Amino acid sequence: MSRFCFVHAADLHLGTRFHGLAMRDEEMARHFAAATRRALERLVDKTIERQASFLLIAGDIYDGEWRDAAAGLHFAAQMARLDRAGIKVVTLRGNHDAASVVRGRITLPDNVVELATARPQTIEMDELRVAVHGQGFADRSCAENLATRYPSPKAGFFNIGLLHTSLDGRPGHGSYAPCTPVDLEARGYDYWALGHIHEFEVVRRSDPMIVYPGNLQGRSIREKGPKGAVLITVEDGRIVGEPERLLVDAGQFAEVQLSIDGIEEMHDLWLALSELCAHEPAAVEGALHAMRIVLTGQGPLHGPLVAMGNTERVAEAQAAADRKRGDVRIEKVKLRTRPSARPAADNEDMASLDDHLSAVAEDPAVKERLRAALEQIGARMTAGVGQFSEQDVEALLLEGLATAQQRVDRGD
Repeated sequence: MSRFCFVHAADLHLGTRFHGLAMRDEEMARHFAAATRRALERLVDKTIERQASFLLIAGDIYDGEWRDAAAGLHFAAQMARLDRAGIKVVTLRGNHDAASVVRGRITLPDNVVELATARPQTIEMDELRVAVHGQGFADRSCAENLATRYPSPKAGFFNIGLLHTSLDGRPGHGSYAPCTPVDLEARGYDYWALGHIHEFEVVRRSDPMIVYPGNLQGRSIREKGPKGAVLITVEDGRIVGEPERLLVDAGQFAEVQLSIDGIEEMHDLWLALSELCAHEPAAVEGALHAMRIVLTGQGPLHGPLVAMGNTERVAEAQAAADRKRGDVRIEKVKLRTRPSARPAADNEDMASLDDHLSAVAEDPAVKERLRAALEQIGARMTAGVGQFSEQDVEALLLEGLATAQQRVDRGD
């Protein structure tokens, strides 16, 4: 009876720049820059510990063109560790490290094979009866359905398709090498090792199994929760059980919500936040937990929170977290609160102003102008920070409305 296992990873994004995060917290930015490298080290640790026969990396090893050789040297050093352990590595290029983007190169050890970009290539591992088929990106913009060009399965082998693709589309991800699960099924392979989508997803469980392992390390609040690779076990040419997640991230992003409903004193709000942080699941041992706090609800604390300003809100939230644990850094505090309902107003002008401000915040034209402005800002930002959602638009409008109402109440 033949039995082996392999590790499937993707989207290492070595060399990611954390400009947006650095503007808020330089220490946190430095930590997450180092975390992408540490996640790769942990991936290699686990691949060796689990005695995997080979490692597949489905694109985006690098985040873009090298500023220096550091990212390439670190990757080469980790691949050498696998070489010394007798573990083969098969990789390909994705949209971030396409051949036209990353031209820098450091000679890798002999255990690493990078698949061709001009046409599909097959790597055979005769001792395991495994065939890996794949094609990397020659250019960053790849609108072609590469999967339809992949070769027929090799008879008597366990066949794997390695592909960097958006598949049939996922929110928040660009369209690259688009295809459908039906296209993948048509190739007749046993397993599809995909990359590009940064969330873990089992697209299909059998005939063939299709998996996105997600990226190795979260890089912004858009990439919350644990990150890593997957371990696949094969016995007599068939996959055994479900993909096993191998969590390797060296820091995690999280978002928690706290309502101001029923809280009348600021001191009580920060005590409630301390307790909330205390019960948030810890990140990987020794890792940093970058936490975004979203304050919601309606009540008398709305005005004081607006008046504090962002810097003071973040400082108070950090102090609250520090009272319960030392592995949390507050990434941002977002206000989605509203003031207490006004009593029946004798002042008709004031009531009219409230109605007018609320109407402006609900105006589709105002939302569209704000969305366009955010897109322009986002185009200049990196590491997923520049992607703004509908919730972000709503939150900014609410904060603007809150600020205007607070100034009116103060008589500014």
